[in-house]
Amino acid sequence: MDANNVFDDLTWDNVVIKHGALKAIWEYPVKDLEHKDLRTVCSRLKIKGVKNTSKESMLEKLVSVYKLKEKYGRLNDESDPFLMPTRKEPQCPYRLLNVLFSDMFCEVLSQLRNVADRFDLNTDKASNNQLFWEGIQEAFTSPSELIDDLHFDDEVLSELHHINFKRIVLHDWKKLHVIWKNLNGEYKGLR
Repeated sequence: MDANNVFDDLTWDNVVIKHGALKAIWEYPVKDLEHKDLRTVCSRLKIKGVKNTSKESMLEKLVSVYKLKEKYGRLNDESDPFLMPTRKEPQCPYRLLNVLFSDMFCEVLSQLRNVADRFDLNTDKASNNQLFWEGIQEAFTSPSELIDDLHFDDEVLSELHHINFKRIVLHDWKKLHVIWKNLNGEYKGLR
């Protein structure tokens, strides 16, 4: 199959996902698609970060982006900000800390290393605490007076007046998890 020609006009409407698994793209079942076909599909759907990955990784990425687009009602929106790779900006760690230590998330954050509950296991989101981080993503990407600014005074932090804490970068949950792991690692290195 010449995927370049077959998938020229591909949109998310042509992607068939049932029960959290990719079943077909147009009339082509997933099992009939080759690695190069999936690369073309990802390219046409503007999915980044799959160039040197396996077929399974591309399938997972297609399903994950589809779910994100579906959740936020952006399946027909070609300029979806969650598809574009994002870079951490100066305000991102502070905004993330505001979210993580807010009343809504701080207790769950303190229990992340505990055994996952039955609901998390049943939704296949127990690994990497995905359900928790998806909630963090939603709070991080939503404007809120509680997290849009620093709420404490400190001599060191008062020098950050040039940073716009209200600017929201649309990171996905995986990127936020990486930012947290880096922050936590740096903190542990200082102790």
